[in-house]
Amino acid sequence: MLRNYLKIAWRNLLRHKAYSAINIIGLATGISACLLIFLYVGHELTYESGFADAQHIYRVVSRVNFHGEDDRFSLSPKPLADHMRREIPEVKKVARLAASKKQTVWKDQQPFLEDNLFFADSTFFQVVPYTFLAGDPVTALRAPRTIVISDELARKYFGSVEKALGQPLQFSRNQHLVTGVFKAEKHSHLQASAFFSMVTKDEAERAGKDAETIAAQENEWILFGYYTYFTLHHPASLPAFKQKLADLVQRRAVPWLKENEISASMELMVQPIPEIHLSNDFQTDISPSGSRSYVYIFSVVAVFILLIACINYMNLATARSAKRSREVGLRKVVGAHRSQIIGQFLGESILITLLALVLALAMVELSLPVFNELTEKQFALSSLLNTNFVLLILAILLFVGLVAGSYPAFFLSGFKPVEVLKSDKNPRGSNAWLRRSLVVVQFTISLVLIIGTAVVYSQLQFLKNKNLGFNKEQVLALNLPKGDSLFQKRLMVFQQELTQNPNFLQTATTGNIPGERLARLLMLVEEEDGTEKDQTMNVMFVSYNFLELMGIELKEGRTFQKDIPTDEKGAVIINEAGVKWLGWKNPMGKRVQVTDYDAKVIGVARNFNYASLHNPIEPLMIIPIKENTGYLLAKVRPQDLEASLTFLEQKWKAFAPRHPMDYFFMDDHFNRQYQAEEKMLTVFGYFAALTILIACLGLFGLASFTAEQRTKEIGIRKVLGSTVVEIVLLLSKDFALLVLLAILIASPVAWYGMKNWLQDFAYQVNLSPWLFFTAGLASLLIAVATVGIQAAKAALLDPVKSLRSE
Repeated sequence: MLRNYLKIAWRNLLRHKAYSAINIIGLATGISACLLIFLYVGHELTYESGFADAQHIYRVVSRVNFHGEDDRFSLSPKPLADHMRREIPEVKKVARLAASKKQTVWKDQQPFLEDNLFFADSTFFQVVPYTFLAGDPVTALRAPRTIVISDELARKYFGSVEKALGQPLQFSRNQHLVTGVFKAEKHSHLQASAFFSMVTKDEAERAGKDAETIAAQENEWILFGYYTYFTLHHPASLPAFKQKLADLVQRRAVPWLKENEISASMELMVQPIPEIHLSNDFQTDISPSGSRSYVYIFSVVAVFILLIACINYMNLATARSAKRSREVGLRKVVGAHRSQIIGQFLGESILITLLALVLALAMVELSLPVFNELTEKQFALSSLLNTNFVLLILAILLFVGLVAGSYPAFFLSGFKPVEVLKSDKNPRGSNAWLRRSLVVVQFTISLVLIIGTAVVYSQLQFLKNKNLGFNKEQVLALNLPKGDSLFQKRLMVFQQELTQNPNFLQTATTGNIPGERLARLLMLVEEEDGTEKDQTMNVMFVSYNFLELMGIELKEGRTFQKDIPTDEKGAVIINEAGVKWLGWKNPMGKRVQVTDYDAKVIGVARNFNYASLHNPIEPLMIIPIKENTGYLLAKVRPQDLEASLTFLEQKWKAFAPRHPMDYFFMDDHFNRQYQAEEKMLTVFGYFAALTILIACLGLFGLASFTAEQRTKEIGIRKVLGSTVVEIVLLLSKDFALLVLLAILIASPVAWYGMKNWLQDFAYQVNLSPWLFFTAGLASLLIAVATVGIQAAKAALLDPVKSLRSE
């Protein structure tokens, strides 16, 4: 029986090649798009899967409230880990992690710049179980000046994993002994290249300090500088641990805050590490987070594309029902049951889906290079061979086969033999209402994606072209080497050498640049009534001429001046948002104490967007500093940029031969904040085009069928004098009305969805009616052109042949 069904299905495919091709290509396109999206979604949802028992590895995150202002940090206070270890018995292992900046590695007299470096407690690898290829994870980081490196670094500097163990490796001016090699974990929020011993960092911080200062430093609960990871003896004890963690805060942190007269409240929370990647609720995270909302959006898009492909199949199958009515009638006459006929049609549907699936896998293989470049991942067709994706593919096969084939199967199997053998017409009346409804659904989905793409594009252009309050064009940022005191002494001379070249207009130094996360420091500020109050505020340490180079304007006051000695430690500039937040009516001369600065406000800077436009402008304190170890900024002429970079490289080699040159342009760096939106735009663009393509494929098939059904009518109309244009309009009118109805439905749906998406931005583009009108008009023209081509083909037939064929 099954063999007979397959044979009949195969013959039907070969007999109706155009119909079969439209169905298979449409389904294959939908399935391939769905598989690609789920490759990405699956990757985003399975971060940390390389670590055994990852769901039971936790990180402590913090919420601090200063005077009603909430700050959320992925960092935790310095004393926390030690108190957790001693006072909470549920804790099995706890470890601190601290990020290090880029450092220069010296190997065979050659400098290399390395990033993703961390300091870690000796217990770290017992908490986060990296796979060790050499060395002992328990003892590797116990001693100072020890380092555990990734297998990639081991091969880069020593040729192999085995040769790396026990070898010295010099970072900046410090030599470290390689005591372990781990397998690099790319599918994690913690994509580390190397871990230094935390003992090294602790010893450096304690050097030259007395016991009292060290004790105070170790108990500073407001110093958020460490990531704290831990495991529990029993995962079921997590609720008890959370309660004891809250008790610990009340017992240790709260008294310390009161003793130091800091008006703040603190809450420590627990985060399983698999949740970190898609959580963007916390500042100072180790790596850029993904977006849970984008994962949901792409998943919905995948389902919609698959649904459109299924609708195509259902539309064409029901449209051809009259053609197969006699077949159904004859089968029933010779004794076939309805269940057997349903089985036959579902079998045909699954066969078509199976062929489409094979074609879809080929499409996925061809699309992967472009898709990998778009997502910045390294997917391969073999990624689909794991158990989850094999089950997904089988689910898609059954879903598409059964959903797409269900209505035609039940519809066709219900024909009565007496009625169908009397006539070639559809015995159950017209099912055009269903086909029209499905076309409207198809184009509604397509239009929502097209409008979404247009809104994302408009928002990105708005973000890139908005006046930020500073000039980021033609500003080159050069990473300054860390820990090189000799270069720091020569930095001023290096800047003078650069500005002697007419292509370098001005230079300045800064600890941070716009687009980077700034330090948020506790400070004592003078109130309007002369009293003092502790506050936290973002801080930027800059050289005297930073504001001039960046084109940042002052609302009142003056900039920092080298010839005024008190400016070095006694002057700060605050932005307008800071003045408003502090409630100052007259900010000039107000006293501020921050770190070792006892300063007065000498100027108010106009608000400028020093962070992403996702966020409103926050209060900012700008502090002058002579020696910055962050970045050297240089304003360069746009002309002959290549010669400028060559000159810069020559000077760098002369002044910093021990360090590789690492630079970027400010505008590129700032725009990288919107990479997620760039990806979304590209993905929406591709898949909106696919939905239109699939919908138009179905529309083309329906138009072909409609023209075939109305061949005699077209012939008679031509004999009676109708022109080709009139016939094309006649056949296109109904489809155009359906697309217009889809536009009316899709526009408010798209408006609501994109209005919610724009809520993530503090600065938003206006949703212009013209945007919706343009998207709708484009869809209408594409649909009319698709139908019109087939209609024109039918209208150009010789009426004599048309009437004879009937």
